[in-house]
Amino acid sequence: MASAGLLSSAMLVSPAVADQTAKASRLVGTWVLTDNDNVPFNLILRSDGTSLTVIGKRHPDVDGPKRMTRNQLVEQGRWRPWGNGIRSDYGDGWTDTIQVGPAGPVQWSWKPGASLEAAPTNHGKAVRMTSPVMAWVGAYKLEPTQPEKPAYVAVLTSSGLAFNNIDQVADGSWSLRADGSVLIKWTSGWRTAIEAKGAGAPGANQALTVQHWRPGVSIDAPASAKRGGRRL
Repeated sequence: MASAGLLSSAMLVSPAVADQTAKASRLVGTWVLTDNDNVPFNLILRSDGTSLTVIGKRHPDVDGPKRMTRNQLVEQGRWRPWGNGIRSDYGDGWTDTIQVGPAGPVQWSWKPGASLEAAPTNHGKAVRMTSPVMAWVGAYKLEPTQPEKPAYVAVLTSSGLAFNNIDQVADGSWSLRADGSVLIKWTSGWRTAIEAKGAGAPGANQALTVQHWRPGVSIDAPASAKRGGRRL
């Protein structure tokens, strides 16, 4: 018989904790929640315990045409089992939770510095996105046309909106093409196509092929530039 000191950590996990973890793991995927301005955003829970939010809106502190910051588009964090669901914490201090009750999944979120024992900063219904197209929702680090410029971040939201932190007019829309790639039509007039190797949406950190078309250039014409990228 093995001594207690040789027992694996898995053998020491209580049935209750194991059940809680199993239930939480079933929440892995892409969700729609709402922020404190009642604007929808997406929470992506991954099986490795990482989490990521992307939001499609112009923030109150962006007055007119102005480049957005990375933090206005995406937040990265980690999630774990919590209560009857999950809790996701981010570097900026926000906490999002999804709890599963008789009425279905609900969201509770707390702003930085708020006690989780107090009323949530905002709450609402949590909706899971199950369409295969929704697997593309997320954040992407892309190389721009101009080779001297640094890579930028583009986000795709479940509402069909896209945002970036490179253009002065930083919004657009995205759709899935017949060949399985994504086409983003930026309000600035640029178009960007993102293609993953293999079928379906890319996984985290997967390398991508990126094509850019300048304003006025047809997407049926050769791309103005072919670059690389990866999914965050």
